Amino acid sequence: MPINLNPEAQVALRRLEEADTKEEKIAAIQELLKCMDKHKGTENFVNQLKKRLAKLKAEVEKEKARKCGRAQDFSIKKQGAGQVILVGLTNTGKSTILNYLTGAKAKVGGYPFTTTLPEVGILDFNLVPIQIVESPALFEGCKSSENGPQIFSAIRNADSIVLVIDLSQDILQQVRTLLGELESAGILLNLNPPPVEVKKTGGGGIQIMGQHFFDGSPEDISNFLRGKRVINAIVRIWGKITLEDIDLAMNNNVEYKNAIIVATKGDLMGSSENYKRLVDHCGKRFEIYPISIFKEKGIDEFKEGIFKSLGIIRIYTREPGKVVSEKPLVLKKGASVEDVAKRLHIRFIKNFKYARIYGKSVKHEGEKVGLEHVLEDNDIVQFYVN
Repeated sequence: MPINLNPEAQVALRRLEEADTKEEKIAAIQELLKCMDKHKGTENFVNQLKKRLAKLKAEVEKEKARKCGRAQDFSIKKQGAGQVILVGLTNTGKSTILNYLTGAKAKVGGYPFTTTLPEVGILDFNLVPIQIVESPALFEGCKSSENGPQIFSAIRNADSIVLVIDLSQDILQQVRTLLGELESAGILLNLNPPPVEVKKTGGGGIQIMGQHFFDGSPEDISNFLRGKRVINAIVRIWGKITLEDIDLAMNNNVEYKNAIIVATKGDLMGSSENYKRLVDHCGKRFEIYPISIFKEKGIDEFKEGIFKSLGIIRIYTREPGKVVSEKPLVLKKGASVEDVAKRLHIRFIKNFKYARIYGKSVKHEGEKVGLEHVLEDNDIVQFYVN
């Protein structure tokens, strides 16, 4: 029994002691962790509560999956211009977002872990279909749970990730848990791979190219690799690195994903203060979109953020003397006029003279460009052929 519990924590502790169901115990522990003072005297008790919480969550997840009465299928066939997955803790509003954006019928409940399997819907964003997937809730220790590997496999499969943060709950605890669980599964958000490549060879020892980018000596790198049982390799370095970066580059299980944050329940009391705290903590790393489904605020900006997170652009075409195409071509960011031509017909490349561009990628409307010209979102391309 910890000492010096404040009155709110004492009430939560009594609720925990009186709780009958696992769901009631989970809610009581979460409330207790939220309101109790954290200091040296409660450190061990907090750790015990977290371990108990993780175990209860795993048991609830397993029981709900068993009641589902069918094989646990977490594989989602991709559809549309890209797949975006909603990832958050339990009861943060993921199902409500999915239903609102796509018209899906995901179950919304006031109890923990309502979603036991991924739920799917299609968002129509200005005639661009985007697949939205709701992941089952994450929790501390999720990776080691029965369905943990399948959950993280579904997240790794997505093209981008939306972290769902509930502004009515502890902001920092949610962020820490989500990022910690994702990183433990080898999923890194909004980070670039380290500027180093280690290619194993059949002989020749360890050869290092770009040594000046590393603060240590060549022997430091060689000794590190030998410790990893790598005795023959070519190491290419093109930016500042550490030994930890080399270790990361050698890990083939690491996935780098684009991600944004959606801050839910922005209509509740205290949400504005928590939003400021979230921006201070995460604003440099993530684009953050505050929304209120109830008041229908921030939705359009959030949809735009989802689209941008996919790293795609919309390109419209127009035949000379005719109207602009109603439906855009969807291409990866950085696509060129040649990429558009390939999507239309081979004759646009074989007989290409030039193209005229109307949009942000040119200095003036109707500018003549070649096949190599790089396009931007919402550009209009008009081809001229022989």
